[in-house]
Amino acid sequence: MVETDALSESRLRALRRWQLIYRLPLLFLHALLLPLALLAYLPGVRRLPTRGQTVQSRIHRWWVRCLLRICGVELSSQGQLPAGGCLVVANHVSWLDILILHTERPIWLVAKAEIARWPLVGQLARIAGTVFIERGAPHSRQKVQRRMTALLKCGDTVGVFPEAGIPGPPKVGRFHSRLFGSAIRARAPVVPVGIRYRDAVTGADAHKVAVFGPGTGFITNCLRILSYPRLRAEVFIAQPLTHFEVGRDGLARQSRQVIENFYES
Repeated sequence: MVETDALSESRLRALRRWQLIYRLPLLFLHALLLPLALLAYLPGVRRLPTRGQTVQSRIHRWWVRCLLRICGVELSSQGQLPAGGCLVVANHVSWLDILILHTERPIWLVAKAEIARWPLVGQLARIAGTVFIERGAPHSRQKVQRRMTALLKCGDTVGVFPEAGIPGPPKVGRFHSRLFGSAIRARAPVVPVGIRYRDAVTGADAHKVAVFGPGTGFITNCLRILSYPRLRAEVFIAQPLTHFEVGRDGLARQSRQVIENFYES
């Protein structure tokens, strides 16, 4: 039995080494395609229609979805975002969550300022239109809130992770309500989005593989995901919340409850 377990562990390590050898060059080659993809962001090109969506949206979604596939992540999504401006609120597990939200449409994502310094992901975040916020800085939060309100009024999609961090354990943390005020001021629907990760083959929970917990470096987490055989990201897009009279605290509680019900199902 001990010899069998040792053999299985040896095969697993060999498989993970092979995944890295296979995926890292593909990741590098895909990054080289980024300048071509950015042509879709040129002012005279980005709003050109193509098969029911703009050139920018089509190229954007294609590039992000390919990146997820290279990372070994399959996408399983339920529901769809409403047309027009909306505030997307999601639970936070991993840096992969950022890519996953971008697979639906180009989105202005509010993220912590530290992400801007991450290799590759930071640069991609800037290009994609991330709004960076300095945690614990009231002036930064107020500036971001004004920016969010303006974007929502213009019909854009804005995304936030209201937990203001990653809980670590497999659970949905407390939702901070401050940024929900932008949706109320803009009269834009709030859309709860639940995200969880499973093994794509067995269906077993893979939270420990994907989670970007306290004390985990970006490179370490990235290599762990790239070396894992196959992950499945399950995404649940709930019905929009439009009862603005409950206030930002009420919208935060309702959103968290919807996502928690999905996460624990």
